Amino acid sequence: MALIVEFEIQTPILRRTVESVSRIEIEEIYQSETGQTKFISWVYGEDLEAVPAALAADDTVGEFTLLEEPEDRRLYSVTLSARGEDHLTYPTAAEYDIGYLEITVTGATRIRARVPTREALFAYRDVCREKEISFRIKRIFDESVATGDRYGLTERQREALLIALEEGYFDVPRETTLSAIAAKLEISDQALSARLRRGQANLLRNTVRERAPTS
Repeated sequence: MALIVEFEIQTPILRRTVESVSRIEIEEIYQSETGQTKFISWVYGEDLEAVPAALAADDTVGEFTLLEEPEDRRLYSVTLSARGEDHLTYPTAAEYDIGYLEITVTGATRIRARVPTREALFAYRDVCREKEISFRIKRIFDESVATGDRYGLTERQREALLIALEEGYFDVPRETTLSAIAAKLEISDQALSARLRRGQANLLRNTVRERAPTS
């Protein structure tokens, strides 16, 4: 049975930026066609006009693009710099089939992840230490007893999937559009697309793959 692990790491990635805001929530991490790592991130704070300057001064950030700007937050695409890449632990997580469920950057970087085994967790921890990134487990429990966490879904993923299902987004032909659902959730099309993909991936890991016969 897989584990749900909540842990904190002290990484310089986005650290200078978050000093100017209240928190950053990372929706998605992926690699571009050129091999650069990108974050799709919601930024929250009282002075959101100061975010571009904070990102520009952050030496773990290479480039950034504003995607959406509702009243209380901003959605940015952030490309990591070489220094940011040096401190990135996501490739290790992917290597050991560790799935990030939530990532929040404040005083520390808090991560909620689905981990297949304790051995995978310890391997990830060891890489953090090799990179001189402190690692501290906050909570760890079997996925089967995770409250409100059936199939490894976060609440935001569950909400997005349910609305998409109820509105007919998965019907053939489709009864609604990605933009219409995003408007209901008050997020961008890109953020919704990432949320749906991550939610569907979690469902597949916890249903189809968990039940796959072994040879």
